[in-house]
Amino acid sequence: MGASLAEVLALPSFRAANTEVLVGDVDRVQVRWVHSSEVFEMGALLAGGEVLLTSGLGLHGRTADHLASYVEQLADVGIAALAMELGRTFFAVPESMLEVARRRGLPVLVFHKVVPFERMVEDFHELLVRRKVAAGSGAGDGGDAGWRALTQVVIEGHGLRALLDEVSRLAGCPVELRDPEGQTVERSRIASVADEGQVSVPVRGPAGPLGTLRLLGAENADRLRLAEVAGHAVSLELGRGSGAGHRPGPAQSLVSDLAAGVVVSRADVLRRLAALGWPPQEGRHMVVAALEVDAAVPLTDAVAAAEQVLLDDGRGDPAVLVGVSGGQVVVVHRGGRRAVPAQVRDELTAARDRLAQRLPGRLLLGATTPVADPGDLAAAIARARQVLRTARRYGRREGVVMERDVAAHRLVTSAIDPDVMRGFVREQIGPLIDHDREHRSELLRTLDAYLACSLSKARTAELLGLRRQSLYDRLARIERLLGVSLDEPDHRTGLDLALLGWRMRTGLDPQVGFGG
Repeated sequence: MGASLAEVLALPSFRAANTEVLVGDVDRVQVRWVHSSEVFEMGALLAGGEVLLTSGLGLHGRTADHLASYVEQLADVGIAALAMELGRTFFAVPESMLEVARRRGLPVLVFHKVVPFERMVEDFHELLVRRKVAAGSGAGDGGDAGWRALTQVVIEGHGLRALLDEVSRLAGCPVELRDPEGQTVERSRIASVADEGQVSVPVRGPAGPLGTLRLLGAENADRLRLAEVAGHAVSLELGRGSGAGHRPGPAQSLVSDLAAGVVVSRADVLRRLAALGWPPQEGRHMVVAALEVDAAVPLTDAVAAAEQVLLDDGRGDPAVLVGVSGGQVVVVHRGGRRAVPAQVRDELTAARDRLAQRLPGRLLLGATTPVADPGDLAAAIARARQVLRTARRYGRREGVVMERDVAAHRLVTSAIDPDVMRGFVREQIGPLIDHDREHRSELLRTLDAYLACSLSKARTAELLGLRRQSLYDRLARIERLLGVSLDEPDHRTGLDLALLGWRMRTGLDPQVGFGG
């Protein structure tokens, strides 16, 4: 359910901006959403049907060809209209942009007065909510008391948690929202008792799946009906984007923008850091980390706990940024004047241990080498998240993993041709893989444990739960099958790399069990 562009232009915020239509027939264009962005490469990030609001900051200094290409990309993706605020970057829309817009039939609007783009997004969202309420959302009877109660929470802007509380009250059981990767985004907080079973419904937005709403109670007809309308209400609430109760603060917004690549210039990063009380300080490094929490822990709880732990670390430094990106908590913390690796690791380990006292389940923290230039923060956040993915790939589920800890893993996966690595793995440990498949043996696991225990037979036997003589027999069989000596350093180096390559290629952990 959308609206015509003419209906959008009739909204209070658009009228207040003294909107003028330069190109296009507003009565024939349907709008799915209203979005604002200053990113030049925005075309690749849109799904189509949007009115794109911009002040033109991302277009400053571009050539006529660049501006024409920008409009071409927006037309290719099928946006509903391009709307530009005049007076900040441009006093008139460049002719190269208008020429493409006319040729492609893309409506172009201009705002002659300054109105916050956020108000325009909220006005459009409010229009969709009220139309869905009037139509019953297609999810049931428009007069249904449950639907009216839920949409009233959305309309009044009480936030996602209040909405889930209302669903929980109506359902008589706890309720939670999980993102598409299964991470809990938010959970109801009113008192209710979970029982066996659950009812799950997908939550979808204009651009695709947003997650799953779970009613943690036994399935019955009432809960099934409620879950259906609640899924629509949650979709509306998530679409609000600025609803009270889950609006990200400036620090969280900066982290999210850095992770998404929205903040692209060093000057922008410095300006936004200064607004948060982070004036440039020569010689101070920044620690960047990504945190993966148990899937049952709401991300809002994890963000709050991380902020509190780092603010209470005893140093009295308020310079902490915490946000969410892709189901992970991202942390930027200002460090001291010397980035001593051992000290950074110790501080992160202590912070992770304090977090473990506040949050249930496993906690895995991945961190990059500290950075000194704020302009490097976006790249550091991407690397911290990659450290987490790499650590999980080779079996880590908790603890602290530094960038240097997975250096060999990054080398194996990024710098070596996959076919070359596949052949190397086959050459080095292929006979063990084949033997384990055919005989259900554990020679690969034994080799992995022996190398991990630094050739200590006593520790290896204890880890595998074997008698010493049984371990000796296995090691001798490994040497015969591979034609190597485990006492030879060069042979061990090759086997170590092959095990690492096999782990990263298959995602299997020999210590959990050989999966073929």
